[in-house]
Amino acid sequence: MKTPALAGLGLLQILPSTAEYVWPSKYDYLEDVLYLHSGYIREGFVDGVNPCSFSSAGEGRQTAAEWVRTAYHDMATHDAAAGTGGLDASIMFETERDENVGDAFNGTFGFISNYYTIRASAADLLALSTVVAVGHCGGPQIPFRAGRVDATEAGPLGVPKPDQDIDTHTQIFAKAGFNTSDMIKMVACGHTLGGIHGKDFPEITFNDTDTNFEHFESNNSFSSFDNTVVTEYLDGSTPNLLVAGQNDTTNSDKRVFGADNNATMHALADPATFQSSCEDILGRMIDTVPSDITLTDPFTPAPIKPYITTFALANATHLTLTGRIRIATDFDSYADQAIHLTYTPRTAQNSSTPLNTTIPTTRAMWKGGTTSGIFRELFAWHEFSVTLPTASSITAFNVTVVRTSTGEQQTYDNAGAGGYALDDALLYQAAQSCRKDGATTITAAVRKEVLSGGGKVGVEMVVKRPRQGVFLPALEVETWEGAAGKEVGEWVLVEVKGELESDSWSTTFDVVAGERRVEFQRMNGLEEECAAL
Repeated sequence: MKTPALAGLGLLQILPSTAEYVWPSKYDYLEDVLYLHSGYIREGFVDGVNPCSFSSAGEGRQTAAEWVRTAYHDMATHDAAAGTGGLDASIMFETERDENVGDAFNGTFGFISNYYTIRASAADLLALSTVVAVGHCGGPQIPFRAGRVDATEAGPLGVPKPDQDIDTHTQIFAKAGFNTSDMIKMVACGHTLGGIHGKDFPEITFNDTDTNFEHFESNNSFSSFDNTVVTEYLDGSTPNLLVAGQNDTTNSDKRVFGADNNATMHALADPATFQSSCEDILGRMIDTVPSDITLTDPFTPAPIKPYITTFALANATHLTLTGRIRIATDFDSYADQAIHLTYTPRTAQNSSTPLNTTIPTTRAMWKGGTTSGIFRELFAWHEFSVTLPTASSITAFNVTVVRTSTGEQQTYDNAGAGGYALDDALLYQAAQSCRKDGATTITAAVRKEVLSGGGKVGVEMVVKRPRQGVFLPALEVETWEGAAGKEVGEWVLVEVKGELESDSWSTTFDVVAGERRVEFQRMNGLEEECAAL
């Protein structure tokens, strides 16, 4: 909830109150990956397809096309009637099948492994990779929803192959819930990028060298998400070897495109129709999931989003609170914006001097203090660092955005949730935590009343279990129990110790005390020695 409205402040459109962003969200990390591509704070997912023609595997191949292909092959064996299969990352177990020939699939998983966490399933990342690949290549903004769950074993056979007849292809698409026109659109939208790798399909290219790559479109059109694949098919100039190949048995695009006497292809010849049709059909493709999975509403950028870097005991009398506020903005507004926080103390101070509950922020300066997305999103960052007395502490804060030229203000209270909540009853002490090789110590500061109430303190550590023949590891949660130690004012330091294999040195964990949690903390950056407090 925000009060009052501030016309012209330059914020991106905010969702209706029924769908307003509430912090924190279990999808915060995925939202970052979707929107933060370049600038001050970035996840950099777009790097894998920048420029659109790029492939780390060498000239000719195209990662953007391989990302879309991987998502399609994963989805293709969906059974709509049974409610099984769909985009569930089962293809990671299916890469040795002849219907999934080539190393595009493991190449895709190799890239998304950098983002694969307990908060970002492989299936959600396959969907997100399609959104990013299509969008960055000049295609439509496909809505992204989250909530997909990864399969734990291979699914059934059934991905269409080039040498199958049109009846077989039509039946496969129908089984997955797509009609003939849908089939034509999905193939055309997928084949505006990429082409055929001769090493994988020598029976089509008649050249099995590793460097042979025959694009679906002429010139450099393959590096732009446009309808050239359609217009060249209709005017007879197409280089697409699945239309005009020497071996008519494998001319599957020719059969698919003509399956309704070219009615759909003629409609797609209009560029605007092509873009809107691809947004729809590729969106439906990535949203095809097992019937027991419920996806979120489409993501939109959070208008205000806090990032807490440190909330920890500095000593017996003071807490350290540092972090950033991200604001969705535009180039005309961000330089005219200032932000401050107003916090609610945990307890009122018994003092004649009023407590100053305002926390100022400073606009970040490196790289202009902004981050950009691939769909013209712009975010400005404001940093804060403050030491608070433990006697009063903090329970929540609101964020106020001020237009500096006019003094107009807009306050955000976390969609009416009473502010952005902080709980000092359980604090993660990063400075007192460490890892040397696999020996790991995670330290928490826990209020005495939590421990006296019987609250057990521990860590839920995500460990990575390698799987034979599968690129991505399984993610399993181990519970480590803590031991109470030194008292620091009203808190007790609890040390949680465990051993990690090298595969898990870059994992994440939650600190837990009863119902309280400090979630999704990263192992990266821990020192070898734990600092004293």
